Amino acid sequence: MNLDALLKVFQTAHQRAVAYQRPVIAVSSHPAPTLEALALYEAHRQGFFWRAHSPDLTLFGLGCAWQIEASGPQRMLDVDRKWFALCADAVIDGPKAPLLLGGMRFDEQRPCAPHWAAFADASFHLAHWLLSEDTDGCWLRCQQVVQPDSDPQALARDSIAAYAQLLNPPAATATAPDVIERNALPSHQWQRKVETALQAISGGDLSKVVLARHIEYQLDAPLDSGAVMQRLHARRNASHLFALHRGEHCFMGATPERLLSCQAGRLTTHALAGSARRGITADEDHVIGERLLADPKEQHEHRLVVQTITQALDGKVSNLKAASSPHLLKLANVQHLSTPIMAQLNPDKRLLDGIHALHPTPAVGGLPSATAMDFIRSNEGFDRGWYAAPVGWLDSQGNGDFLVALRSALITANHCHLFAGCGIVEGSAPANEYEETQIKLASMEQALLSDRHPDANRKHH
Repeated sequence: MNLDALLKVFQTAHQRAVAYQRPVIAVSSHPAPTLEALALYEAHRQGFFWRAHSPDLTLFGLGCAWQIEASGPQRMLDVDRKWFALCADAVIDGPKAPLLLGGMRFDEQRPCAPHWAAFADASFHLAHWLLSEDTDGCWLRCQQVVQPDSDPQALARDSIAAYAQLLNPPAATATAPDVIERNALPSHQWQRKVETALQAISGGDLSKVVLARHIEYQLDAPLDSGAVMQRLHARRNASHLFALHRGEHCFMGATPERLLSCQAGRLTTHALAGSARRGITADEDHVIGERLLADPKEQHEHRLVVQTITQALDGKVSNLKAASSPHLLKLANVQHLSTPIMAQLNPDKRLLDGIHALHPTPAVGGLPSATAMDFIRSNEGFDRGWYAAPVGWLDSQGNGDFLVALRSALITANHCHLFAGCGIVEGSAPANEYEETQIKLASMEQALLSDRHPDANRKHH
């Protein structure tokens, strides 16, 4: 990485910043064929890691050159406004545009639990150094925000020092913590919440509500987020992976669900609702999958999600196409009904308009949405934080990709919080729903707590 080349980019950005009297983004990108995003994340255990497919993209961002935070019901539109104002006169050296990474809370109206305090209503970072791997190969970009009173030489020196740190991660001692205590609402109490939901549904107030569970582990040593991500990655199933760090806290997951992706104005999403476990043998797995495809209750729940997504995007897109019937999305422990949906974004709209319109989808909230959200606030009994909310990235050209942060965990110094939920509709059986959350929790539990000796495993099952 060349100091003089960076300095030139920062000097150009500084001239613009002085002329316009406001901050200007400077980005310099170079091929980095020898670097590997997962290996760097595993070593640093900091920043932002992302691996999504269709299209394939892996990102690792380290350091923070700029942060955009917003709160309240308009938070997505505020982030959009601030980001595109900041990008208006960007100085771009090389083929890669500035790229912002972050996410938001599931419900900005709910009081924030202490363990979620580091994660704002909406918070996005411009990584100082960002590695990306896709069909274009492996690229490293340096991203800086240059102010009218910045010293370009100091910024260039800082960037080179941060680059040296990127390549030489601190040596870390691996820990495999044991579980001291596992706290979760007893199954009969959680099933009672499902019964309350079923009463509201039969009374006609709701047609669907998603109820989640929160499990808290107290550990005798910190979890190694890099090792956890390596284990999630090794499974190679249809999930997308993410990890976001805020100080000592890390929110990470392996989610099956994309909320919305935008590439050159082309939007893609999918309806994901209806689940069943995986079979032990191929034959059993096939039978379970076919039963799921034929199940009227699951089909009904799925159709509601397809309808709601298409209605929410109405007025923001053209040429919307949804597949005529769902297919099976098979993950490590669970299989889902999934229907791909595509559309063209209207010229006056942006990706975050779509995110704002879609979140929360019926797959994480319920129907009608406002009634379901009230029910969740009154009955669920914990703060979801960023669980089941959109996390993703956005570039200066309007491209981006947001996942729904399911099958996820919040890792703090000596605690780990796990989350999983399921959709309650007419005909749901509380014991079956509890079993479904157990299946969903299992994949994250295996990744988080797989280095245990046998005694420790007994403590948390």
